[in-house]
Amino acid sequence: MTGLKLQTLGHASIAVYRDDEAPLLLTDPWLVGSVYWRSWWLQNYPDAATLDWLSRSANVYVTHEHPDHFHMPSIRRLGSGPAYLFPALAERGFLGYMAERGFRAEIVPPARWVSIGDGIAILSLPLWNDDSLLLIDTPNALILNFNDAKPVAPVVAAVRRLADRIAKPRVLLASYSPASVINSFSDANGPVRLKSPADYVGYACALCERLGADIFLPFASQASYERADSLWANALRTSYADLERFWAGRTRLLPPYTTLDLDELTHSSTPPAAYRTASPETLAARTAERLAAEEATTMTEADAAMLQRKLNLWRFVLWPLFPRGFAFEAGDTALVYDPRRGRVRLAPAGNYGDFVIAVPPLTLREALANDHPTDLGITMFVRIRLLRKVDPRKVYGLFILFQLDDYGHMRRPGAFIRWLASGLRRSFPFRLPLPS
Repeated sequence: MTGLKLQTLGHASIAVYRDDEAPLLLTDPWLVGSVYWRSWWLQNYPDAATLDWLSRSANVYVTHEHPDHFHMPSIRRLGSGPAYLFPALAERGFLGYMAERGFRAEIVPPARWVSIGDGIAILSLPLWNDDSLLLIDTPNALILNFNDAKPVAPVVAAVRRLADRIAKPRVLLASYSPASVINSFSDANGPVRLKSPADYVGYACALCERLGADIFLPFASQASYERADSLWANALRTSYADLERFWAGRTRLLPPYTTLDLDELTHSSTPPAAYRTASPETLAARTAERLAAEEATTMTEADAAMLQRKLNLWRFVLWPLFPRGFAFEAGDTALVYDPRRGRVRLAPAGNYGDFVIAVPPLTLREALANDHPTDLGITMFVRIRLLRKVDPRKVYGLFILFQLDDYGHMRRPGAFIRWLASGLRRSFPFRLPLPS
């Protein structure tokens, strides 16, 4: 059958479909609204007719749990018609979460091809970091959806070996812009920048080379930061203009928001002038409402107790790393952590310990109440002041430690060992199977 297309939408969504038919597959639906406490907004929103069409998708695959990939308002808009597919990660609370809300959710068997239509199959590769890759085999092309997973070298090598055996044109989709606090640091001399646009483009080019990609589609980076306290981060985004400026190698670079004919490998793209952005009135109202709620929030001893529990899981790691401690500054209150004593105390806002993480108070409270402070590292409004000579990468590591508990790897006996064993196994994959 002919007429097979791939279309990029929203942020990290792709639709695979045949002409005049509903999508066989949609991925990572963030298609309406905003994420990360009204900070992230889409550069180009699908219109109502497109959303109606997407709601008829047979399958929706979610690579991982970050809200810019697993966005419940978008899923509610899509409805209960599609089958929602998830990778076989070590912890699978998302299955119960979806079932309680009336959605069909199931696990895709890892490293095994699953047919989703005539001549089309998917292969899910769960990774150690609670993320996954999705490979899509079609009659005339192999799609490699790497989203923002950053797999380790043995996984990339295994995918390359498989792609060489399949021997079809390769279409790579991968992020190319920071989605973390990596450029949110400052010290006495001003901002501390760990990576530049050239670094991100260089990674994308190197990944294309390692995979032998024929086409690169910009992906998982189509967001703008619209809260007043996150506007600064827009200047640090890696844009499509940066991709064009620094692009190198034989892989053909296509624009964002592209429809690619998977038979002929021709394409059409939405020009930036035609992007459907959120209205200025909506942006102003929603972000102002959120900032007002932040300013009206005061931190309490209960908040300090929740933070203390999270930090004390790693107390004997944090103590040697940050012997003077550190603080979370939330409005006019600081939650000061002493790793030697394992205590968090409330104090007036100020400089404490080795560094201070400045977080709006309501956001900090909600992240702790939701047991997901990892997300604080992705908001683009969290700022980190380095008070002494501290390697910023160590501070970045704090958010990785949070993730281990946020995703359930520290909550039950054996959970950490199970996660560690599965992560090691998945970081060194054996020969991946060919599609049947």
